[in-house]
Amino acid sequence: MRPLITMVAAVLLVAGCVHAPAVQAQSTEVSAERLMADVRVLAADDMEGRGFGQPGGDRARDYVRSGFEQAGLTPLDSGWIRPFTARGVAGENIVGVVRGSEAPDQWIVVTAHYDHEGVQGGQVFNGADDNASGTAALIELARLLRQQPPRHSVMLVALDGEEAGLLGARAFVADTPLPLDSIVLNINLDMVSRGDNGILWVVGTRQYPALLPVIEALPQQPGVERRFGYDDPAVRGRNNWVNLSDQAAFHARGVPFVFFSVDDHADYHRPTDDAGRIDASWYRGAVQTAWDALGAIDGMDNPQFRSSGGGRVTGTKP
Repeated sequence: MRPLITMVAAVLLVAGCVHAPAVQAQSTEVSAERLMADVRVLAADDMEGRGFGQPGGDRARDYVRSGFEQAGLTPLDSGWIRPFTARGVAGENIVGVVRGSEAPDQWIVVTAHYDHEGVQGGQVFNGADDNASGTAALIELARLLRQQPPRHSVMLVALDGEEAGLLGARAFVADTPLPLDSIVLNINLDMVSRGDNGILWVVGTRQYPALLPVIEALPQQPGVERRFGYDDPAVRGRNNWVNLSDQAAFHARGVPFVFFSVDDHADYHRPTDDAGRIDASWYRGAVQTAWDALGAIDGMDNPQFRSSGGGRVTGTKP
């Protein structure tokens, strides 16, 4: 099997009802069909909005764990699940790994939160974009890693409790299964399917400027306009996303990150955030960008992105 770097080396040069993800022939390219199949399950009404600490969240957990296992990831010695308790609620992060062939002690950690807003006022907040899209992307990246094994070790983490205040991410970095200084980069995916304006935002290059040329060199996906921003330290509030999703917990501990996301849309945090509103082709291109970014980092002999700055953990994306 070809190593993960093949695609990008040329441009780099420097407990209830448990669903099971469909198993299809593997491809070395991101599949829109597989992504959408997973999103439709994760954002279905019977997931009850994947509420933190709720039965729907448990069903989503089981689906993701099954997806990781079927994709060929390896669990930690302690198993697939890393439980935590926050604000009196039991949460569960799901972790799967692929050990690197050349630099197994250096890690790229890819995250996406699988929880959403649950059921409110009798309406199910399905959260197809937020964040079934990022969760399905994790499962797809897991499948691709089986086809293109990485040089560095990769850990895929589906985080719980993001909507309640980055609780799963905070718990993960507070009790991490690997030394934080061994993490080369955190790639966080939160809302990556609804590029209604065509823009996929890349957040974090102001904090970690060595990332900028790496991301700029990635292949351009049709219809996906990459823009860098929402990370100006002089900007506060909803126009600075550095501390508004799970990457904040890593950044606060000095772990470099890059965050892929889209602008808020009319269905953001509404019961209308459904799978049927996703443009599957655009979504595929956004996830392909994340896959290429992972490959670009993996293709570097000694990736170093750390800077002198840290961060503080605040809330979730407004």
